[in-house]
Amino acid sequence: MLTLSFDLADATPNDRNYLRSMFERFGWKRLGGSVFRYKDENNDDWLNRVVPSIMFFRSFIVERDIHLKFFTIDANSTSFLDHSDEAIPLGVPPETGAGVQLEEPTNNQSSVGTIRDFIDAASNATR
Repeated sequence: MLTLSFDLADATPNDRNYLRSMFERFGWKRLGGSVFRYKDENNDDWLNRVVPSIMFFRSFIVERDIHLKFFTIDANSTSFLDHSDEAIPLGVPPETGAGVQLEEPTNNQSSVGTIRDFIDAASNATR
């Protein structure tokens, strides 16, 4: 289980709502304000949901020149991927944008297509 919190000094309500929608699409649950919890009952999916959501957050605030006052992640879990035995693979392997499981947020401000494109663009940037 992860808890993430942040404070943005000069974000607009639209920016805050967009980030909320984005985190919810990746499976984070909003606890209030800008505090979110990620808890995947079956398997913490760090490579497909946790890491991309945090990278999207980073890219969003950098692109919009939003001042980040504080950012905290508290992790109370262990996540692992072990596909060494193909008969019993554990964990979810990295997916393309099209393959990442996304959730329905409380507001649809963040676009599914934009998030999927972002994931693919990050991969494409390593070429």
